[in-house]
Amino acid sequence: TNFKQLKFKLGGLLNRRVYSLPFRRDITLTAHHASQIRLFLTEACHRRAVMVTVREHTLSLLLRYQESFSKHDTDNGISSEMLRLMRYIQTQSRDIVDEAR
Repeated sequence: TNFKQLKFKLGGLLNRRVYSLPFRRDITLTAHHASQIRLFLTEACHRRAVMVTVREHTLSLLLRYQESFSKHDTDNGISSEMLRLMRYIQTQSRDIVDEAR
């Protein structure tokens, strides 16, 4: 697919590993899952890797974050872990291409 080709060519051009993080809102997410995603992103950052994602995956993650607070999921810790994840993404990522048309 075009996305796989982009990852492959970008990785070769930058001489860095390229990761993706597909995400949908219908994915059941626990505090442990959110923690594992943050750990994965932290490790990728330490390896100086590149993360490529599509806008709808980013928006789905953001909406799931907002839902964790609106559903009062504070009992199972998902809200606080999603907050940590979103803070990490906001401080460590850069949006360099946004829906070029």
